[in-house]
Amino acid sequence: MRRAWPRWLAPAVLMALPACSALFGGPQEKASPAARGAAYFHDGDFGSPHQTGVPYALAVATIEHYPDALGGDRDRFCEKFGIASRPDRPDSLPKGFALRRDGITGLDFVMTNCSFCHNSEIQGRDIPGLGSRTLRLNALNRAVIDVVTCGDFNEKTMLPLAREAAKRHHTPWGWRGAWATKVAIRRLKQRAGQSLGSLGGMKDLESGPGRNSAIEFAKTVSKIPITAPYSYSKYPAVWVYGKRATFGYDASIVGDRAMALSAVEINKGMPPKDVVKRREQWEDVYAYLLALEPPPYPSAVDSALADRGHAVFVAHCSGCHGTYARGGDPGRYEEKVVPLATIHTDPDRLHSVTPDLVEARRKGPVARYVHIEPTNGYVAPPLDGIWCRGPYLHNGSVPTLVDLLAPPSERPVVFYVGAGTDYDLERVGLAYTADVDSAGHRVGGRASPRQYVFDTALPGNSNGGHDIGAWLTPVERRAVLEYLKQL
Repeated sequence: MRRAWPRWLAPAVLMALPACSALFGGPQEKASPAARGAAYFHDGDFGSPHQTGVPYALAVATIEHYPDALGGDRDRFCEKFGIASRPDRPDSLPKGFALRRDGITGLDFVMTNCSFCHNSEIQGRDIPGLGSRTLRLNALNRAVIDVVTCGDFNEKTMLPLAREAAKRHHTPWGWRGAWATKVAIRRLKQRAGQSLGSLGGMKDLESGPGRNSAIEFAKTVSKIPITAPYSYSKYPAVWVYGKRATFGYDASIVGDRAMALSAVEINKGMPPKDVVKRREQWEDVYAYLLALEPPPYPSAVDSALADRGHAVFVAHCSGCHGTYARGGDPGRYEEKVVPLATIHTDPDRLHSVTPDLVEARRKGPVARYVHIEPTNGYVAPPLDGIWCRGPYLHNGSVPTLVDLLAPPSERPVVFYVGAGTDYDLERVGLAYTADVDSAGHRVGGRASPRQYVFDTALPGNSNGGHDIGAWLTPVERRAVLEYLKQL
């Protein structure tokens, strides 16, 4: 993680430019809320390093000292946990990480931002706001907890290693840095004792690549026992929230939609009072989400077939998913929760929201702005950019749109996910080679040793429900697929 130059210097220079411009009579320009939000989302942090960050030198030393658990260096660390690297960055930090120099201790802290989970690639093209398909957050948190609870993860062992890492990477140290690192070691050990990782994760859960268990994170912070069913869900594409009235796959997070964005930082350990103080940051990020647009489908579309698909979509799908700008129709979407008894998709995410969590989130200063109201089903989401949002359903249990439009009995029961998985633009979703198992079920083949198996027979992984394909002919399915590519 060699740092070519101090990252803190760039913001300092940029902040000084308006003052210099004013001094010499030049125009002053203030960044828009959306521009500030984009900076927070992709490159910044939310300003609570001692609560939600780790001293940079300690992070480097820990990765190097525990190679079996954490990889041993930046590249292997990223590969192990499905984190995208950013070789173009002068500070060489991976995507989703930010460096913040604390004004009190002078120490550099490494922190995560929104793009850690909500940035992905398709065929080498970076897509801001798209949920990661490779990030293994549960695995990372489990590794951190295992490391922090090791007998030699203590001040005696780690302080000299962190001091040496600071020297090699030209980052500040000094007595204040040593003191802050001691505090960080104690805090990490305390959180590990509660089964919490440094990013707010639980030790004993494994959702696999591209998914998380956000409800269980929230329960741990609220000191609520963790029991099945678990909330395994894929990272969503965040541009849909410009049309949403609530947050969450089940529409249970209600209230101030900007303040709802703070939930991740709360789960990572930011004190609620600090969350409220930083309301303008959440508003800026929300402004960015409102301005964010999905990328267009990057290949050719059969427009005549798409026209036929549009008619089928309006007749069979628009009642839940809305309409989209086409001809004289400007498009309209009204959030709708489809009852579980109607949609029949996996129930675990819905049932993971328990009464004790609802009660806990009705307390404290953040409850004035946002809280939880349980529902009886899942949101039929806006379909903007649906072509790049595979795998499909809230739990990522259906690899392609072709499979989603087919009857549930024809969907693959096993396929592979994570790093090394190509994207199929024709079938629209995760690429796989189809086979049939001994029971006659469709299964996908493994394309890379870096992939992980997705077994739809496991709890939380059901690929059933959303059976629109049973009502459509094969010709209609093909037409709808072509139409969906354009959204």
